[in-house]
Amino acid sequence: MKRSIHVQAFVYNEKKDEILIVRNRNLAWAFPGGHVEANQTMEEALASIVKEQTNIDIEIESILHCKERRATWEHVCTFVFRAKPVGEMIATSSDDNIFRVKWIPIPLADDLLPIDQLSLNELVRSEGVLYENYT
Repeated sequence: MKRSIHVQAFVYNEKKDEILIVRNRNLAWAFPGGHVEANQTMEEALASIVKEQTNIDIEIESILHCKERRATWEHVCTFVFRAKPVGEMIATSSDDNIFRVKWIPIPLADDLLPIDQLSLNELVRSEGVLYENYT
């Protein structure tokens, strides 16, 4: 059974009450994120992936949620991190798998994101738990 770790960023712009979302190759809207390579921490992977997918630098604040999916052929754990944008917030993508990047108000995002996502209002209110990296 193949095991993998995925990370996603709930990037929240408090000033405008917007979150950052991406439209991926299967045309679904989602939080920016992807697979953690063997030589990376989750934090390194997430910062790199978000930068590549959106051209936005982030500062990771906490872990908000963990999802686990098991099938006979794979076992995937996805960690959702709360992050804040740092510096320039003009969203563009250099990732071939991302078709669109946008900042969107919470009410509109609720309609675009898949049903299995957490309630965005819960994520906005949640401070999460501390993420510590012991490398």
